[in-house]
Amino acid sequence: MVNIMIENNCSISDDELCKGALFILNIAEDLFSKNGFSAVSMNEIAQQAKVSKANIFHHFKSKEGLYLAVLKQACKRSSAALDLVNTNSSDDLLGKMNCFFSSHLSTLLSESSATQLIQRELMENSDQKGKQLAEEVFADTFAKVTHLVRDAQAHNIVRQSIDPSLLAFLLLGSNVIFFEAHSMLKHLPDINFAESPEDYSSAVFDILTNGFK
Repeated sequence: MVNIMIENNCSISDDELCKGALFILNIAEDLFSKNGFSAVSMNEIAQQAKVSKANIFHHFKSKEGLYLAVLKQACKRSSAALDLVNTNSSDDLLGKMNCFFSSHLSTLLSESSATQLIQRELMENSDQKGKQLAEEVFADTFAKVTHLVRDAQAHNIVRQSIDPSLLAFLLLGSNVIFFEAHSMLKHLPDINFAESPEDYSSAVFDILTNGFK
């Protein structure tokens, strides 16, 4: 279990990461996702990236700062699907929600190492660490999904009685469940969506937005 307090001390902002820093992030992401924070040394990251430790510390002031930057970079891939939906000028808010839901699942599956890293963090850490991750890593994307639900409610597309943050949580959580279980699903009886994330996302979205009736 990782018992650290992560400091946001990357020497450059997330939007200004240079090519070298991004390469280090990708190497670190792969190592952290496979072995966890404690088991990965800065020496190992430097060796895998074929750079010096001084070069890593030029971009990231500490191992903790590098780790937080890796988590943020991983989450950006999921939020990119939402940003793409929001740039769509269509007035079909339900269609936008469905598009994000499907794109988010596709991103989780295609970026498996980043997803595994985030899952490891969510499963292994304390309340104090969870609070920090929620505020510094996950809050922005979750707020955007909740806002999308509220927009749909304002246009009477989603029932007013539904808690928008709960629906946002269920949308995101349903995708996470599929990611965690998809390799096992095909072995369960009467499962016909194990090999089709598209069918899964379409059916689950229909249930979550329209109910069981």
